Amino acid sequence: MPEAHAHPQRSCIGCRTAREQGDLVRFVRAPDGTVLVDYRHKLPGRGAYICLSRPCLERAVSRRQFERAFKLPCQPLRADQLAQALVGVMEQRLASLLGMARKSSQLLSGGNQVLDALDRPEDLAAVILADDISEGVAGKLSNKARAGGVPCLRFANKADLGQLLGRGERSVAALLKGTLAASFMAEWQRYQTITAEYAGDI
Repeated sequence: MPEAHAHPQRSCIGCRTAREQGDLVRFVRAPDGTVLVDYRHKLPGRGAYICLSRPCLERAVSRRQFERAFKLPCQPLRADQLAQALVGVMEQRLASLLGMARKSSQLLSGGNQVLDALDRPEDLAAVILADDISEGVAGKLSNKARAGGVPCLRFANKADLGQLLGRGERSVAALLKGTLAASFMAEWQRYQTITAEYAGDI
């Protein structure tokens, strides 16, 4: 007998490769024919699955694979617009994880607090710098993080990062190691994959 898969598998409508469902991005069709990103795999209706890959997304659009998957016509599609929607949903997910980390006391914020924490780099999963942080401060933090083997990421601007942390503007935060940090870093890798492939287009 064939070995049963621990997780459900689906085929990418772009390349037809079968993968674990959780490794693919799910899309659904709204009643008006709009194609929506169902990143958490929770929306009702028939789903269409695609690898986290620009060629697969573009192939699915150009070959009208969404219409075939849904067995219904869809509103006009562009791969870059779907990618932009996907990036937006991913950013919401990353923001949500940071908010949960803050509420669980698994997040530090503020330059001085993060610099002090970097004296114990083994406790940290990542340092997060705002996109609009001053380059002088960014260099000081990133150099110390690099010396301690701690990943240093750029995410959001100071106003948005502060809002996520329930404070005024914040230019830096640090995630303590734990399950939320692990989830954030896994999502970050997926986010980096799609933004790198569509650099300049979204």
